[in-house]
Amino acid sequence: MLLWDKLPLMLILAGLIPAFTLPIVARWKRDFSAPYSIAISVALFSIASYLFIHALRNGPWHHYAGGWEPPWGIEIAIEPLSGLMIILITGLIVLISLYSYGSLRKEMNPEASGWFYVEFILCLTAMLGLVVTRDLFNTYVFIEVVGISAVALVVSKGERLALEAGLKYLILATLASGFLMFGIGFTYMITGHLNLAFAGKVMAENAARYPYLVWAAMSFFVVGFGIKSALFPLHLWLPDAHSSAPTPSSAVLSSLVVKVYIVALFKIFFLVFGSAFYQESSIRYLVLILASAAMIGGSLFAFVQLDLKRRLAYSTVAQVGYIYLGIGLGTPLAIVAAFLHLVVHALMKTCLFLCAGAIYYQTGRKRVNQLAGLGSKMPLTAAAMVVASFSMVGIPITGGFVSKFMLARGSIEAGYPLFIVLIVISGLLNAMYYFPILWQMFFVPPGGPVDERERELHASTHIQEQKPGVQWDQIPLSMKIPIAATALGIIALGVTGKFLYEYLYQIVLFYLV
Repeated sequence: MLLWDKLPLMLILAGLIPAFTLPIVARWKRDFSAPYSIAISVALFSIASYLFIHALRNGPWHHYAGGWEPPWGIEIAIEPLSGLMIILITGLIVLISLYSYGSLRKEMNPEASGWFYVEFILCLTAMLGLVVTRDLFNTYVFIEVVGISAVALVVSKGERLALEAGLKYLILATLASGFLMFGIGFTYMITGHLNLAFAGKVMAENAARYPYLVWAAMSFFVVGFGIKSALFPLHLWLPDAHSSAPTPSSAVLSSLVVKVYIVALFKIFFLVFGSAFYQESSIRYLVLILASAAMIGGSLFAFVQLDLKRRLAYSTVAQVGYIYLGIGLGTPLAIVAAFLHLVVHALMKTCLFLCAGAIYYQTGRKRVNQLAGLGSKMPLTAAAMVVASFSMVGIPITGGFVSKFMLARGSIEAGYPLFIVLIVISGLLNAMYYFPILWQMFFVPPGGPVDERERELHASTHIQEQKPGVQWDQIPLSMKIPIAATALGIIALGVTGKFLYEYLYQIVLFYLV
């Protein structure tokens, strides 16, 4: 029974302790690192699933470390939002770790693979800690662990571009941590508490007495979390980091790491400062401006990228804008749409990065103008890219259509129908840089490039000619399963997303009441 009571804490310890045993495994038997990591991921997913179901049936599950209740002790809570996030994080990590078992053999030095999994599991554990903690001090601790392990995931490839991208990421992440430290410090000055709930109670009483200090704290949080989550124009680290990292690292960074920072910002804004104060503050308009710039700017930058993973990275910048738009609008329906898009985008971008890695694994191709004829050579990967790309654009029966449609309704509910125009324009821009990729894959026959520049490019990258006729993807089964699973998940959210829709309303009621 004692262990049962500590199950929310075990969610973190069950990843933290094995992460520090992985170097021994990597040193003793390097080939065991990947299966060991997969086993850890599955175990954490099992614990997360049980916690999610228990909280769904019995309400939020609060755990107080050492038996010390707030405001003195450290609180861990499995409530609607954290329950959703731990399922999303652990579920996708299982798929990505399974994918990495085959993909890393071609993408990085085998001698470095053991340390990759150390960073991988440590990043997973820190993300789980960040979404379940209920105090500002541990929020900051987990932010730092996520940031350091994410930088390590970028540089794990060992190439010069990866090291440069990792250094840029580290510098900007450190700068962001400074802003967050100031925001936490100002919040503590106003409230005298680090626990989110207790700080929120005192903030409601003292906010009117310290308006400039409150505004400064919220501003620091927006800038700090904006850098961490790659909110335009604070996204400068993201394109290099995502395009230079190994494919599993890119998938984790784009689908999960930037999302947990958004969740942390949301919790601080709505639990500490309160929904009413947030609705009346000018910070909300700053979030809307930055979100609008991200939706358009990220898409424009993505359009001109020839490197496939770099195009996907800039697409993440645009999609982060959708999530911030829903939070900026601040109405119940808009916030439901924001979190629905968060979940859908996690699946979409995982699927797209895994597809990009599969293409590189089989063909060695990295650029968007080198994909002619892959629809018949890699039908599974190509079909998954169609599903994920359609969802990115917002085509019906995909999850992306549902989240964008709800975001449009949320714009009307908030009294800003002009944002519907912005959503449509951004969707058209998405089509402009995703549909040419699909056109090449299915409607351009394989063969020589159409101009001298592409001919030289193909010669320099040593791409091998494919045999004529339709073939099955020549990639390991461990890579096929995650690609297919994420593509099916995107369709499932577009067709049967009623349960998630209703569950997200519980999140809204939990934080906005």
